[in-house]
Amino acid sequence: MHILIIMTVVFAATFLAILGIYYGIALTRGSVKSEVRRRLQSIAKGDAAARDTSLILKSQILSEVPFLNKMLYRFSPARRMQKLISHSDTKLSVGTLVLLTALLFCVGVLGCVIIHRGLLVGVMIGLVLAFIPYVFLLNMVQKRLRKFTELFPDTLDMMALSLRAGHSFVSAMQIVSQESPEPVAKLFKTAYDEQNFGLPLSDALDNMTTQMPSMDLEFFVTSVNIQKDAGGNLAELLEKLGVTIRERLKVYRQLRVYTAQGRMSGYILAALPVFLVLALMFINPAYLRPLVKTHTGLYMAIAALSLQVIGFFIIKRIIAIKV
Repeated sequence: MHILIIMTVVFAATFLAILGIYYGIALTRGSVKSEVRRRLQSIAKGDAAARDTSLILKSQILSEVPFLNKMLYRFSPARRMQKLISHSDTKLSVGTLVLLTALLFCVGVLGCVIIHRGLLVGVMIGLVLAFIPYVFLLNMVQKRLRKFTELFPDTLDMMALSLRAGHSFVSAMQIVSQESPEPVAKLFKTAYDEQNFGLPLSDALDNMTTQMPSMDLEFFVTSVNIQKDAGGNLAELLEKLGVTIRERLKVYRQLRVYTAQGRMSGYILAALPVFLVLALMFINPAYLRPLVKTHTGLYMAIAALSLQVIGFFIIKRIIAIKV
């Protein structure tokens, strides 16, 4: 039975490795993006036969491998994966993320089966490893969002000064895309290029909110759209919005000071078992032997680790006060 399980997992891991190699080759040969570039070049040269590119341009590319792209396109969670990747501003594709998740899961299962820890333990370890890419992406999203929030008030002031100097709103967007640091510059450059290519300004601004999950950015887009319909002093509106965001950040920093004790308690409670296990490994290794040598001990260790992680996230959720 164990031989059959090992052969199945080895086959799955080998298949995923081969698929990954094929995926890497597809990045440079015959990919959908390459086809889009080829057709756009044909359009630029005046080739009428290549003008029917609406389907390719509107379809979302989830993977460079054609058959995997079709499978993911029918898989609804792939949309959420694509949204997470877009928010993190990484060069990953959904196909790469899915392959990496499956490969890590197979590595966890195969490793536990080879060292005779049981299939159930292997599945649990595999699930933990499979979540590592998503935790990494979520961390990147949070870092990018924090950096954007810190820079956005200065961006609004820059746009307000540009408007007072006589520039149009679109010109102010161009100035921000050239003078602001990342990730603000890239976000506004994308919106500026989209409206230059014919997309309505309101749609280009709405697309910014899909690339950056920021409440401040949503306020900015809503304010600009309302001002466009109702009129008013846009420069003054942007200045007041910048002041409001700065005041909110001030309150947020004060709350982080007030919740510092709770955060430190969560970190200590999460790190204490790890340090205790490491200490016991040096002081009395035989004491921990039942946890790794018996199935009951392994289940108890996995249950304790799971409860520890759940408790850490509960504490983090309690002290995460939204402003």
